Amino acid sequence: MQAFFIVAALAVSAFASPANTNKSSITPVALYSNNCKGSGLCSDSIRDDCQQAIDNVNAGATYSDQAQFSVGNCYMIYATNGAGAQPVSGQTIIDTADTILSSCSDTCGSYGTNNNGCSACHVTLNYRS
Repeated sequence: MQAFFIVAALAVSAFASPANTNKSSITPVALYSNNCKGSGLCSDSIRDDCQQAIDNVNAGATYSDQAQFSVGNCYMIYATNGAGAQPVSGQTIIDTADTILSSCSDTCGSYGTNNNGCSACHVTLNYRS
């Protein structure tokens, strides 16, 4: 009988407690629109150059807007589209560029780093002559 009263008390407290009506005033930051767009000359032929460009990034360093790591025909840049310096770790740049290489069949693209909530921050791999 005691077990019945415990279960009944739990049921009453669960249904009688007010719903959580608190709503967060924080709105999510729009993420960068990842894409695999680039020059019409983008192809696997620049993949090795892009891998070398990625290898030039120091994973332990901190970089900011307009940091470039281009090699051969691969243009590689970290950019913020006017959002200021927006420091980012080299490891984040490496990881983002590796994602472009693994996701974009023609090697080129731009993917967001979303560091510090920056919705404009991104790494781009593209063809350069």
